[in-house]
Amino acid sequence: MQDLIQKLIDRKIFKDGTMVDAKIRKMQFGSPVILQKTLRVKEVHNDHCVADEEFEIEAETPFLKIKYNDILLVDGMDPKDLAAVYGLAPKTARFKRKKSDDIH
Repeated sequence: MQDLIQKLIDRKIFKDGTMVDAKIRKMQFGSPVILQKTLRVKEVHNDHCVADEEFEIEAETPFLKIKYNDILLVDGMDPKDLAAVYGLAPKTARFKRKKSDDIH
């Protein structure tokens, strides 16, 4: 996954302001839980990005370090599919549907 994200960074597709979905650890009622959250990238680094929760109500939301391997979606798409759209990875099964499967 990190290689795909790096290719997206090189093409300036994954950058500051990109929306990602990732699983993060938060405390709820004094216990740690893993939640899938939508985050906005603030900084891009070699093996991780720094992001904050996009729809967090609290005024002081901490920035989170998200490893590229923990990212589930980039701008609402699977990273493999997004890379395939830009020709950075082989096309996935999503692109190989027969015409009869397409809705007209």
